[in-house]
Formats: sequence, structure tokens, C-alpha cells
Amino acid sequence: MAERRTVRPVPTVDAAATSGITVPPAAVAPPRSAHLFSGAQFAFIATVLLLGGYLAFTDCWTLLSPEFLLGLALTAAATSLLFAVPSSGGLRGLLVLVPTIDILAVAFFRDTIPNLPTSGLLIVVPVLWLSGGFGVSAVPVAVLGTVFTSLIPVARSGSWPTTPGGWGAILLIPALVLVISVTVYLGARQLRAHEDRARIALAAATEAAAVATTVAESVDAAVAFFRPDGTVALRNQATYEQAELAGYDRATKSGVHVYGPDRRTKMPAADQVVNRALRGESFRGQLYWIGEPGNQRALIGNARQVHTADGTFVGTMTVGHDVTDLANAVAVREEFLIAVSHELRTPLTSIIGYLDLLSEGHDLQALGLDREVATIQRNAEQLYAIIGDLLAAGDAEMRVRIGRVDLAAVARESAAAILPRASDAGVAVRTELPALVELDGDAGRLRQVVDNLLSNAVKYTPSGGRVTLTLTVTGDACQLDVVDTGIGISPDDQRQLFDRFFRARAVRDDALPGVGLGLSIVKSIVEAHEGRIGVASRAGRGSTFTVVLPLRQSRTVAGGPSMPI
Repeated sequence: MAERRTVRPVPTVDAAATSGITVPPAAVAPPRSAHLFSGAQFAFIATVLLLGGYLAFTDCWTLLSPEFLLGLALTAAATSLLFAVPSSGGLRGLLVLVPTIDILAVAFFRDTIPNLPTSGLLIVVPVLWLSGGFGVSAVPVAVLGTVFTSLIPVARSGSWPTTPGGWGAILLIPALVLVISVTVYLGARQLRAHEDRARIALAAATEAAAVATTVAESVDAAVAFFRPDGTVALRNQATYEQAELAGYDRATKSGVHVYGPDRRTKMPAADQVVNRALRGESFRGQLYWIGEPGNQRALIGNARQVHTADGTFVGTMTVGHDVTDLANAVAVREEFLIAVSHELRTPLTSIIGYLDLLSEGHDLQALGLDREVATIQRNAEQLYAIIGDLLAAGDAEMRVRIGRVDLAAVARESAAAILPRASDAGVAVRTELPALVELDGDAGRLRQVVDNLLSNAVKYTPSGGRVTLTLTVTGDACQLDVVDTGIGISPDDQRQLFDRFFRARAVRDDALPGVGLGLSIVKSIVEAHEGRIGVASRAGRGSTFTVVLPLRQSRTVAGGPSMPI
């Protein structure tokens, strides 16, 4: 039984483009958390404690100086203000006072120990906080605070410096702070822009995950998405139900109770949908049955690889549609058609036989009944042919008897047989056939293929058109083409052209006779010969039907046993 757990889907859409979320301007700093501000202040407190520890070992009496105590008092006040002002809301702007007060505290710490130039480095923490946490408006505050720190010694001495070195001591640190502040501000601005985009992408991914999960659960089909490593990223409830019925084994990614279209032959694990999909195959319409006999469901399996816009492979999607009701309805329909066809065939055979006796035993022309009897006979034979097609379409055990066949001779016979009908329709028939093309095949079935293709070409080609039959040999295969200048077939109709009982819209609109079985039978015969059939057509521009057949059959030898289709 499949593991019952919910797994988040992997979004494969452009999150920013579909999220509908507005990006906040990069120049506006988003609210910072209390943890971030507290961390900055605690870092400053830690540096003050390091300075105090240094003084305790070198000059402990300095710790009691008014300037040092005033610096400690300012640090305590800034820390208290940090916890008193919320990090979001209307009062958030007051938090800029915290690093500002810290800068003032640095000024008094530095004045306490003028012989320790490194004490001025304490100003780095509040400067970085101002520049990175409060935007461009806080940069002047950081620079002016640094200038104030540098001017306290001047105020104490009561005179301005008289040497370049003295002026450098005053101006160098503010200049460096200005450069650092601008750099930190620009870096923080870019970081916030990345955060905005990441926040939007996360929101879009969450939204896409919710939509994907809802869509998957809204459809009746079993939907599963596999990551490139084969693990499941998304599955809906229907997959659990189908997996349980199939006896799904996660280790082999296959089911124990999975059968082919005949409902009896077990499907090998390698041929089952999941394993085919994980091997990189993309396919549609794989029919199979799951469940033990007596409790089986028919499924149509589809698989498709998923790639991003730049071609990156992100996983594989599989879909299993439950078509049990449709499969049962088709089976009932075919059983009904076969039963009815058998019942109609016997009396129809009798009718045709008596018509033949009537034609042979009486001079119908003298009686004035020749035209009527001929019409009855023609329609009876047409009905007999339709019944034959119905039986052939529903006969799962149709067989081809393989032997050596001259396909060129078969094609010539078919072309000669269609000439009278083509002449009556005003359609020219041309052949381009080699003298001899021998292959392994069933002569009767191959004649049926050529007859059907030529008949359709003549039927759907208007008067004045032409039909061309060609046969060529390439390597170990031969190719038969039937080209017409007829009404053509639309792309939508081409997708169903070889389905049973399907008739193109143009044919139905023109009320042309037929039941839509000929091409499905042709396809079955061609596939029984290990060949393939295809069509290329444009509405109003004619059609080309192509049959490719191997010269040698791999499943049997010439003259060997018959093979079921």
C-alpha cells in the first residue's frame, strides 16, 4: 500500500509574475524585528564590557571617572529605550535614538582614555546599525555623531589643532565613517531588494502549492509529480486509491495487480506507467487494468516531463484516468455489434444467393427488372461488406497468414480494380510501381489495405482530381504512398482518423456513405505486419497516406504459422 502522507508540491511557474504581490520600494526599509535590533545593541554592550575589562587590568581607577560613568549611563539609557519602543508601528522611528545615544557614549568613552586610540572603534557598531537599519536618512546622523566624538578632545583642550596630524586625527574617522555608512547603506538596500523578491517568490510558491494541491484534488484522475530523483513531490487522494487497488510496491514503483488491455496478461514492472515515466518517456493513452479479477478498473495512463522556461528538468508528471465505465460500454457495444452482425449475415447471405439464382434463371432485361434487381444486388453486397467490416473490427483474434508476397503485384491488381470506379467519378489514377517487391506478408490482408486506401482516395477526391499510388524500397523496408488531391483532413480529425467508427467532420457534413471502420482495420493489418501507417493532410489540399512495412518479419518465417492481430 502506498505511504499515506501529504507532500508539498514543487512549483514550476514564474512566481513573481503570477503572485500579484506588489514589491515595496527598495529605498523604504521594511520593519526590522526586535531580535535584529537587540542583537546590534548587545554587540555594542559586549564591546563596552571588553573595554571595561581592559581598563580593570590596566587602570582600574579610570572606571570611576565621570566621563566613563556618563558613557555607561548613556549605554544603559539606549538599551532601556530599545526595549521601551516597539520595533514596528508608529513609534518605530524613535529607535534611531538608540544607536545615536550609543555614538554619544563612545565620545565619552574615548575622552576617558585619550591614550587608547582603539577606543574610537566602539563607534563601528552604532554606525553600521544606523546605516543598515534605518536607510539613507540615518547616514548624516552617523557622520555627525562621529564628528561630535572627534571634537570632544578639542573642546576639552580649548583650542583647535595647529598641525596637519592634529586635523587628521579629527577628520579621518568621520571621513572613514562616511565611506562605511554609504557602503553599508547601499549593501543593505540591495539586500532588502533581494529580501523583497524572496518574500514575493515564497508567497507565490505557497500560493502555487495551494492551487496545485486544490487542482489535483479536484480532478477525478490520479495525479502524481515525481522529482528528478524519483521521489514523490505531489500526489492526490486518487493515487492512494489506485495504488491500493493495484497492490503498489514503493520499492519497485510497480503494482502487483496490473494487467494489459486484455485484463488477463500481467504487465511487467518495466512497462508500467511510473517506471516508463521515470525512465524519461513521455506518452499518452496507455490502457491497462488494475485490481484482482472481479474487482478491476480500467485506466488510461499519461506521462510528461516538466521543464522550466530555460529547459531545466524539474520532474515528471503522471496522470491516471479511470475509464472503467467507458471501457465496459465499448465492450458491450462491440459485443452487440458482433451479435447483430452475425444475425444479419445469415439472412443477407440468403438474399444475395437468391438474387444470383434469379439473375441466372430469368431474363431480367426482358422482364424489365434488370435495373431494379441490380440495385438490390448492389446494395445487398454493400451491406454485406459493412457487416464484414463490423465483424473484422470486433474480432480480437483476426489473423494474418505470413508468406512470400509480391507487394508490387498486389498494388497493381488494386489499382486495376479501382479504375472503373475512378473513371465514373472523373478521377485519374496513376501508379509508380517497381517490377517486383517481395516481402513476408498476408497477400489477402495487404490487398485489403491497398484497396481501402485507394477506395477512400477516389471517394474523397472531386471530379477532375487525381490519385497517385507509389511503392519504393529503402534498405530492409518498403514504403507505399497513396496521394490524392481531395478534400483533405483537418488536424483535429487526423488525431482520431484511425479510431473505430470515427468519421471526419467534412465527410459527415457531405453525407458520404461509410461507417468509419476501414482505416481502423487497415491500421490493425499494418501493425500485424510489424509496420506503421501515417497521414499528412491539409483541409482542401489533399492527403497522403503512408504505409511502411518491413521486408522480413521478426516474429515468424515465410510460410510459418498465422499471427493474431
